[in-house]
Amino acid sequence: MRRALAALTTTLAFAASAFAADLPQIKSRGVLRVIAAADDAPETFSFAGGARPGFERELADGFAKLHGLRLEPVKVKLYSDRIPALVGGDGDLIVAIFDTEDRRKQVDFTVEVMPTHNVAVTLSSRPAVKTLAELKALKVGAIRGAKPAEEAAAAGVAALTLFDTQDEMKQALKRGSIDAMVLPISELVVVSRDSTGLVAGITVGPRGKVAWAVRKQDVALRAALDEYLGNVRRGPSWSRLLVQYFGDQALQVLGRDR
Repeated sequence: MRRALAALTTTLAFAASAFAADLPQIKSRGVLRVIAAADDAPETFSFAGGARPGFERELADGFAKLHGLRLEPVKVKLYSDRIPALVGGDGDLIVAIFDTEDRRKQVDFTVEVMPTHNVAVTLSSRPAVKTLAELKALKVGAIRGAKPAEEAAAAGVAALTLFDTQDEMKQALKRGSIDAMVLPISELVVVSRDSTGLVAGITVGPRGKVAWAVRKQDVALRAALDEYLGNVRRGPSWSRLLVQYFGDQALQVLGRDR
């Protein structure tokens, strides 16, 4: 029985390692598997692709083409499912994820894709949240498994409701089930295009950065991604993508509108 169990464990470990591969193995496979959350806005990552595949997908597709690879999207249901999917070998990298100290214990991150910060958002029918004390007195919503939820909790928000999708959270805000929601600034810019009357208040938590996550052992992949992202940030395509997806609010997304 023990021998059979050991053999099964070895087989499962081998199967997992066959799917989890560094850059040379990815090139042999010919496919770059990119993990994103189902609730990511199409402007961030469109699973359908098309003429406007999203800011992060365009960046990832550029890397894939540079290395002769085909991009294969890997959709996970929740934001909290992304790192387990990566570590478990279901994909090769995660796009559009906050680089945080606690997450660095599980995965490695590339250089910065863009700066980010979370903001408290209310409807225009009420004043914008100006202080942390005001926020702590409100019923607040955030997305389950995403960094804004962690920052809202760390800020001392007691009445915190977690949602699986942004649409659920927006509907709760409109009907008054919550008074405010916490979103990354880039998501607020996108959401505001479809939902008018949203007002940004205080920054919740420290300012940080969005990057791409890879498994700790995938050293060659991370080095190649760092080189690629560094070159893109220094070239004209970076500005083109920012304007294409964020328009005249690009400076707000980058935190340079103050």
